[in-house]
Amino acid sequence: MQTPTIKKRTKLSSVWIIPLFAMLVSIWFVTQHYLNRGTEIEIRFQSAEGIEAGKTLIKTLNVEVGVVTKVEINEDLLTVRVLARIKPEATNLLRQDSQFWVVKPRIGSKGVSGLTTLLSGAYIELEPGNDYPGKTSFVGLENPPLNRTNKDGLNIYLVSDASNSLNAGDPVLFKGFEVGQVTQIEILNSKKLKTNIFIESPYDRMVTSNSRFYNTSGVSFRLNAQGIDVFSDSIESTLTGGISFDLPATLSPGKAVTDGTEFKLYENKMAIEAHPYQYSVDYLLLFERSIRGLNIGEYVEYRGVRVGTVVDISFDYLPENQFDSANAPKVPVLIRLDPGRILGEDSPAAVEKLTKILNRHVKNGLRAALKTGSLVTGQSYIQLDFYPDQSKSIFNVGLYSSIPTTHDDLDSMLSDIGVFADSLAKLPLTQTASQVNNMLASAEQTMQEATQLIQSLNQFAAQGKQLIEQPSAQELPQKLNTLITELEKTLQLFSNEKGLASSLDITLHEVQSTLRSIQKVADTIESKPDSLLFSSPRQADIVPGKDK
Repeated sequence: MQTPTIKKRTKLSSVWIIPLFAMLVSIWFVTQHYLNRGTEIEIRFQSAEGIEAGKTLIKTLNVEVGVVTKVEINEDLLTVRVLARIKPEATNLLRQDSQFWVVKPRIGSKGVSGLTTLLSGAYIELEPGNDYPGKTSFVGLENPPLNRTNKDGLNIYLVSDASNSLNAGDPVLFKGFEVGQVTQIEILNSKKLKTNIFIESPYDRMVTSNSRFYNTSGVSFRLNAQGIDVFSDSIESTLTGGISFDLPATLSPGKAVTDGTEFKLYENKMAIEAHPYQYSVDYLLLFERSIRGLNIGEYVEYRGVRVGTVVDISFDYLPENQFDSANAPKVPVLIRLDPGRILGEDSPAAVEKLTKILNRHVKNGLRAALKTGSLVTGQSYIQLDFYPDQSKSIFNVGLYSSIPTTHDDLDSMLSDIGVFADSLAKLPLTQTASQVNNMLASAEQTMQEATQLIQSLNQFAAQGKQLIEQPSAQELPQKLNTLITELEKTLQLFSNEKGLASSLDITLHEVQSTLRSIQKVADTIESKPDSLLFSSPRQADIVPGKDK
């Protein structure tokens, strides 16, 4: 008899199918939940204003990509730590240069933004970067970024001495149109500021190597020898500040620039007109007279054509101790000549060429003179011109070459007039006027006495004329002639007596001469009664040999 083989068979009850299925479903849900919950990230903010766990969403281009899960204070007790989940399909947005900030109502120079959050509540904006993905820890921004990484354009750095009311977010203008904005302002050192601007595409093509950037904040005024210059840009930039750029008319278009190029930020548009060229030559002028009326920024002209600008006026350019040691220190004026204005070429070669030309011209009499541009305002400028018989070479003063100076005729005349006016003011005019009045009074009295004397002489002459005109005076010559005739008859009786006759003859001749003289005097008195007082004009002396 065979022994039976007993086999025990384990049989799973169908009852276990249900729990097993439930477990598999749970594992599937857990796996799906883990896979769909996304990536957890950490964002650090200065404050949690407007952020709530489970409610505050994270959006990109107004599309929900995550949600805030937790908000807590960091260990430094100065910032808050926000934990959030990013959806799996948005994980690629988490790059090394991605940025986060809270969108809420804001009021600024650019207007009002974030008004939609008044009803829906604040949310966190995610701007993806361009770097590689995989980052999960970020530092949130307090304000929206000015330079958006998802926009094409050009980043430029501007260096200046002062910001002049510029702020981040101010517009960048080209011919009055907004093409970008100021993104950041930082201090380089104690004298220089650095302003970052972003110019959006396609306007970034307008920026070339010869472009000039200037501040458009407010209204600019300048009084110079040519008059008053007033300049203002758009109303927005005038009130809130801004930067404009343009290409000076005297420059070529230039070459395209790359991202990160550095430019100089000019104070205003008039400044870029004063220094539009990249290359220039500096000369130091030494003036012996006053330079009152000459200001920094005034023109330097050659026979009326502008060739440069006055850069600075300072005794710092003189060599050490020269101001103390010199008997009459000269006033140094630094000017900048532009080869582009003179030679039409803005390059290092043009600088060298202009230097050689000026050296030759100075030897031929080229001089710098201070001229008065306006007698009303008193503004002056520098004039370059040739003055004959003043040959001299360019010499060095410290670190600069110096062009000899001369005096302008009009300015010299005005200076002499000023000296004369000062001397005249020092004269004792009051005392002098009193003396002149006394002298005039004495002269008037003398004239009165002379008039009285002339009247007396006229009366005397009239009386003499009356005396001559009397009948007895008229009969006197005739009676004398009768007497002479009688005497001649008597002398004939004594003609036999020689000695007596001769004596009588002589006597008669003398009497006759006397009568002629009396007759001549009578005729003279009759024709010129005043001859009794005034003698006849003296005849000129005879010069020996003159008639030969």
